[in-house]
Amino acid sequence: MPTQNPNPTPSYDGPAAGRRIARHLIRIAYIAAPVLAAIAALLVALNAGATIARLLARLGADPSGQALGGAATVGVLALLLAVALLGQHTPTRALSLIYLVAWLPLTIALSAAEAALASGLAALPALASIGQTLATSLAGLALLPCCTLAVASRRADSGDLRAELAHYLSGAQKLVLLTATAGASVAFGLSRGMPAEVAAFTAIVLEVSFLLALTRSREHRLHALALAAFGGVLALTSIETISTLANLRTLAALAVIGEMAYLLTPAAGLAYIVASQLVGQPASTRARIRAVQQQADQPETQPDADQPETQPAYTQPTYSLNGHDPK
Repeated sequence: MPTQNPNPTPSYDGPAAGRRIARHLIRIAYIAAPVLAAIAALLVALNAGATIARLLARLGADPSGQALGGAATVGVLALLLAVALLGQHTPTRALSLIYLVAWLPLTIALSAAEAALASGLAALPALASIGQTLATSLAGLALLPCCTLAVASRRADSGDLRAELAHYLSGAQKLVLLTATAGASVAFGLSRGMPAEVAAFTAIVLEVSFLLALTRSREHRLHALALAAFGGVLALTSIETISTLANLRTLAALAVIGEMAYLLTPAAGLAYIVASQLVGQPASTRARIRAVQQQADQPETQPDADQPETQPAYTQPTYSLNGHDPK
């Protein structure tokens, strides 16, 4: 009679055990990957913030300014990234993406400037100067995304990310161009020996006149002509300023025309304001008059003779003063 072995040897399925172990490892990897990515991103952000804080310390900022400078760069960058990825409001997401494109190079430039200054590299003086200029204006630059994102949050959500990006990019392009032309106008006057306040005043008059003509260019031909004239003056001053700063040769006649137009800017702006008050009526008044004329020109609709006249559902009863039926 066969006897049972009291200590049987267990049998293992090798391939099945390997598959179970692989499934456990994959599950652990899925759990650990986001944690490791978050830790790596945090370390990189802390490194960038510390680098920018050292740059501000090199420029003479106090400890609170150093900490706020790091927060104004890396912190704003993290905020923009969170809004762009997790936000549900399309205009705010579009504006965050645009700021991300500008804020990431800003952070990289500040970090590179600190590395260039710390290592004493003489081959990158332009990078160091750019980083120092950005660092000094960092407090004001950080207000741009904070304020404009708050304004964009009140915009109606269209749900079209491309349309919102195009809307804000067109506005950003106009803002950049107007800022650049204003700076070129000021530099144009300063290079000719004008006082700084006079050059700034002339640049303000030129930019405001151009903006006024831009917003009213469809109302009357005068505004379209003024837009072309002031835009031409801005183009001339910008070309001459860039050519002067870059030591490039230009036409002497172009410089003379630009100087004459620049000197005539205040008088031209005043003449444009006076002429705009003398031509025609404002667009809103003309539109109101046109709407009234269209209503007057429409023929009155006559009731069709074949159709029976419909009586109102309820008619007010008529009473006479003597108590009898007025009929």
